[in-house]
Amino acid sequence: MRLNEGKIGLQESASIAAVAITACSVFLLDSEKAYSRGDATFISLPVSIAVSLAMFMLMWCAMRRTGARNLIELFDMCVGKAIGTVLSIVAALIFILYAYRLMARFCILIHGRVFAAAEYESVALWIAVPVAYAAIKGLECLSRLAKIFGVLIGALVLISLIIMISAYDVSRLAPFPGDLGKLGMDTISRSADSVAAFLGLICVAGALQGGRNVKKSALIGSGVAIAFVFMIQFALGATFTYTDLSQMAMPIYLMKMVVMRESYLFRLDQMNLFFYMIAALITAAFYVYCAALIITRRTFGQDIRPAVVGVSAFILAALRVNHRFEAGIIQQSIDFLYDYAFVAGVPFILAAIAGLIRFGRKGRAYEADK
Repeated sequence: MRLNEGKIGLQESASIAAVAITACSVFLLDSEKAYSRGDATFISLPVSIAVSLAMFMLMWCAMRRTGARNLIELFDMCVGKAIGTVLSIVAALIFILYAYRLMARFCILIHGRVFAAAEYESVALWIAVPVAYAAIKGLECLSRLAKIFGVLIGALVLISLIIMISAYDVSRLAPFPGDLGKLGMDTISRSADSVAAFLGLICVAGALQGGRNVKKSALIGSGVAIAFVFMIQFALGATFTYTDLSQMAMPIYLMKMVVMRESYLFRLDQMNLFFYMIAALITAAFYVYCAALIITRRTFGQDIRPAVVGVSAFILAALRVNHRFEAGIIQQSIDFLYDYAFVAGVPFILAAIAGLIRFGRKGRAYEADK
């Protein structure tokens, strides 16, 4: 078999979870919507991660009780193979959606700010090919990339936030907390951005060497992500007013450009963009791998490579279509899903509850923990 799962340790699995959650929470935030009535993202985003973690813990408990070894087995054992197949398709679509969104965001940024003279399709291909190659190399490669670059990028972000501390002014956070109703809705809506990372951990649970490691990876990874998301969003709020933030496509990238405009560090802005892109593409490759793994297992395949190529080609085609037809159905669908994608987590919650009820208190322990 060529599923390329391998075996990874706690550090690697926690790293890929932390990188994926942080990348989706920070890079995919719609500034116009998030900052329309004030800035409380440094509260709503960390709490949204905790909400997704609660869903994961419910699924993990069902996984432990049923004895399932991965996401597909969990669905089948909780709700039967027919409904389990539908849930598997939903999970695969979630992986593909977030891989696409990350790649699309950086295709636009790289094309607009670095390779402006190049064709958009060339930039999209330049991004899609490494994502597909990393996904084909498998989980061990991806997790080690996340461990290495996650530590490096995390350190650079911390240093950057410390360097710019003189520019912070907490009065810019006003009005805080703003519209409480919007704060609650944003918290629930943005919980969708972390769901894919947690589903990914369950999808590759067999490579994590035991149910306890699956749980620890999620807890450690989400804890690190919550800390970084809070620091980044708080720093952004203390640097810009909410009206300024609402007009920025990706504020974390623009922050240094504005604050350090007179500094010799100003020209490092493109380097920062490439570092952020590395984190995003590792996450996208992980999601492509998970989607391909689900497809391969559901079709009883033995080799993940055809599924990876197919998923990557589909995303590349979507990037081109969305660029050529900017007001097309793809962007309209993403705009709709941005606010309502959290609904996709409801079937997973119901399936987990069904599994817990079905197998009762004396369910089978996760066999790797015996």
